[in-house]
Amino acid sequence: MAPSPATAATAPPSAKAARAHTADLVRVLLFTGVVIAHSINGINTTPDVIRSSNLVGTLLHLTRYGFVAVTLFVLVLSTRDRPMAPRTFWRRRFGLVVWPYLLWTIIYAITDHLVIAGNPFGSPGQFFGDLAVNMVDGQGKYQLYFLLISMQIYLAFPAIAWLLRRTENRHWAVLGAAGAIQMSMFVVYQYLPRPSGDAWTVVYENLWKTLPMYALFVAIGALAAYHHEAVERWLRDHVVWVIAAGLIGTAFSVSAYLLATAPGDVPLQANTPWNPATLPWLIGGLALLWLAAMGWDDLRAAGRSVGARAVSIATIRAFGVFAVHPLILDVLARIGFMSALFDWFPNSAALRSIALVVVTLALSLVVVDLLLRTPLSRWLVARPRIPLRRAERSSTIVQNSHK
Repeated sequence: MAPSPATAATAPPSAKAARAHTADLVRVLLFTGVVIAHSINGINTTPDVIRSSNLVGTLLHLTRYGFVAVTLFVLVLSTRDRPMAPRTFWRRRFGLVVWPYLLWTIIYAITDHLVIAGNPFGSPGQFFGDLAVNMVDGQGKYQLYFLLISMQIYLAFPAIAWLLRRTENRHWAVLGAAGAIQMSMFVVYQYLPRPSGDAWTVVYENLWKTLPMYALFVAIGALAAYHHEAVERWLRDHVVWVIAAGLIGTAFSVSAYLLATAPGDVPLQANTPWNPATLPWLIGGLALLWLAAMGWDDLRAAGRSVGARAVSIATIRAFGVFAVHPLILDVLARIGFMSALFDWFPNSAALRSIALVVVTLALSLVVVDLLLRTPLSRWLVARPRIPLRRAERSSTIVQNSHK
């Protein structure tokens, strides 16, 4: 962006910054974490396992905050040397999320009644009224709220990039202010009483889906990309201390959860996504995940494949899996697969969970691969259509992997 807000240009980007391979792997792992979280929450609800399963679910709140950080990282990194006016940026980016958001909201408005037992269609007026509300508040399905957050990120990105340029010598202050905003939101939702009155209730029920709830991770992702080379060098030079700090933060958050719960008794406040006690894990876990991905990228850059092709393939399909996996879980529940898992593994919640995650991921990938070959591919899975012919398909996969 010619001195436009979304430029966020600093030092000339390195060749490595041109393609965020580290971010690709982190994003794939985070999408996988979403499937794990929803699978575990759907099957492990009995008193004997609810404490351990909710601990896993609490740790996997990292996915929502990690997504925000990775999204900002990729946006800032990819626009540092590519001038783009705000309107051009919005025109190119919004379609990638708006159409999938609208279509999947409609799809789930229908399939929730067709697939979920005991959930018949209501009157046409009720159906379309609920659909309209869900399109506004992101509650068409339990994962779709994140697309609302993505839209806000895209909308605010030119201003965020402008702020990065204007505060270039005060980025620690920006990080501190973002942390204060996010902690304030955590305190409001974790400790303060729910407001009374219909208007305030509506605001309260939807404010957690706005950027202030994720302000710190907006800043972390944006600043990590703005100072990409320096940050990566610092992480390499202090890897032992970063790992130690990450493990300490993890131990703190896990201990706080265990102290607030007991076998068969998990208070709602113990595993909310805005519990301040989880913040050390959210930051430390993201740092540990990033370090692991950096190590993988180093091996890839050294010529060792270490799953590079698998990551490339998964990157193309990750959003589609995110979008479709709740439907797969609903279908599996409807056909009795969930109850069958208890017959097959009556004494092992871990095996039930692993089996459900593997089957859900596998079926989601099959569905996404089919969607990728339809004319609606870009609208449903946010990727260009993959042609059926082998030669064209190979060319398209290569092109997609560089987007």
